[in-house]
Amino acid sequence: MIVGTEWLVEAFDCEAEKLRDPAILCKIFERLISDLGLKTIGEEIWHQFAGEKGVTGLVALTESHLACHTYPEYKTATFNLYCCKNRPEWNWNANLRELLGAENVKITKIERGNNRNAAILAAVGKASCLPVSSVQTSKEVLEFVSSEVAAGSRHDSRQDDGVTNKKFVNYGQVKIRQRGRLPHWEKEDGIYFVTFRLADSLPQGVLEKIKAEREQNKKAITNLERELSVSEKQKIDWLFSERIDEYLDKNYGECHLRKPEIAKIVADSLQHFDNERYHLFTWCVMPNHVHTVFRAVQKNELEEILHSWKSYTAKKINKILKREGHFWQREYYDHLVRDEKDFERVIQYTLNNPAKANLKNWQWVWAYGKYNEMSQT
Repeated sequence: MIVGTEWLVEAFDCEAEKLRDPAILCKIFERLISDLGLKTIGEEIWHQFAGEKGVTGLVALTESHLACHTYPEYKTATFNLYCCKNRPEWNWNANLRELLGAENVKITKIERGNNRNAAILAAVGKASCLPVSSVQTSKEVLEFVSSEVAAGSRHDSRQDDGVTNKKFVNYGQVKIRQRGRLPHWEKEDGIYFVTFRLADSLPQGVLEKIKAEREQNKKAITNLERELSVSEKQKIDWLFSERIDEYLDKNYGECHLRKPEIAKIVADSLQHFDNERYHLFTWCVMPNHVHTVFRAVQKNELEEILHSWKSYTAKKINKILKREGHFWQREYYDHLVRDEKDFERVIQYTLNNPAKANLKNWQWVWAYGKYNEMSQT
């Protein structure tokens, strides 16, 4: 049962002096309350702190509350709005850019009462999904990226979808971690679509072919006049994940996960820390790889979660199969979900993978509650 909606908003790279001005923050409150038709209870509370002169504001609403806190030293402001009734979306991005000079605005919308809340991020700027099926050759990738560059040339190349290329990353923002051959896009409490596969799941010839394609595309991309933005790089990574999945679905290797007793070990491992270290939305154990969509919680990091799954299952499965050596491929693919459309796409992709691979009555696929309805839609 949904009991209300909460918006958590972070505004970055604001004008520091405006963050020290209670009158400007009061104006933001007044505009929001008026635009959404909210009603206040009692007096507003405002307090300015010593030192950097950050400001905290709080107003009680008939539905709940509206609060803010500013950090002039970090050029950051945070807002929290809770409503018990359905309300239209307020244009936080435009208003905070106008009144605070914010360059980046990140919005997290939460449906309270839904214990498996997706906490979908409302994308800042363009957050379109990659048309993966239409981009395969280096020429097509170059055309795709060029079109993205043309569309995004009006924006500051230092920022994209709430991500900045700063040395120090603000709380809650995306961070990029290089490990092995693939970059990993991480965010505290982020929602991830992850694929990890068996060590023998792709023949050497296939790996060499994919590597050659990537190198070919890198050469084409270097002809662009500027470095690709974060969003563009994510889309290219998603493209090659799709290419790899096409080969994985051909069931190369010994496909140990086809055996029910082995698949069950992996499935049980995925579910073991559900609601403790992460919230699972869906998972699928295929014959030679695994897909899952989950939200990391309580500051548990993506790499730690994946290591736990892979380490435990590898040891247990190797013992049962009386084998030694690497069970899982060291590298894994992860995609940081950007918005609701992106979330629905990866849920559907995971649920429909068995049918796509022509696996009949495949039992090793699961989704939480209402997300089951996304299968084959």
